[in-house]
Amino acid sequence: MNRPVICLSFDTDHVDERGMVQFLSAYKLPGPGTFFCTQIYPSLSGAGHEIAPHPFLGAGSDWQRELEARRQQFPDAVSWRSHSCVFSHGLAEWLLRNGYRFVSIFDESGIAGLRPNRLSWGIWHLPIYYMDSLDLGRRQFQPDGDTGPFDERLIEQAISIPGLYVFDFHPFHLLLNTPSVEFYMIARERFRAGADLLSLRHPGWGAASFFEALCERMQEAGLTSTRMSDVVEGAAA
Repeated sequence: MNRPVICLSFDTDHVDERGMVQFLSAYKLPGPGTFFCTQIYPSLSGAGHEIAPHPFLGAGSDWQRELEARRQQFPDAVSWRSHSCVFSHGLAEWLLRNGYRFVSIFDESGIAGLRPNRLSWGIWHLPIYYMDSLDLGRRQFQPDGDTGPFDERLIEQAISIPGLYVFDFHPFHLLLNTPSVEFYMIARERFRAGADLLSLRHPGWGAASFFEALCERMQEAGLTSTRMSDVVEGAAA
């Protein structure tokens, strides 16, 4: 790759069709995105985005049933990302046998110049450069770090250094403009109790502020988002 290739991807946890309409109305994406979906969203149909499953493989759950249900729900999907990025060697084999071409589940947070790579089991992997939920937990998991969440240097690096940059955002966090894990936990409970997402939105700097800054810098640099499957097609050619 002799230029930055930016893939905007989205995990749709907690967002129903109404929430997806709110998200698409609030943000004009700089090119097609890849949506890892927890349900079918009519509002995404025909928009040129890549649609794929986002299965929940929890402890004690029936993984086989969940995998087969999502395959039937999204029969044409070639991409795959699980909730919490659950993955294993056996899953890689199952996914390849069942028509998926790539996964995006390992994070390489903040590392410049990444490339798609083919795993030993034949399926391709696109590493995650940035995930908003991981960034929100930065102070919890990296208390010795010198930066907090939403460091705009990550944007500048992705704009200026050639390589693959997979950004992973949650529309739920973008609609809330989530600034911290603590804010998210309180807002999530209020949302579950019936509050509208936008009524809970944080007014200061948060996840949406970072996303908007990324989209603005992409536009200034003449960069558009690339569907993840198109990156794999190019790498495999």
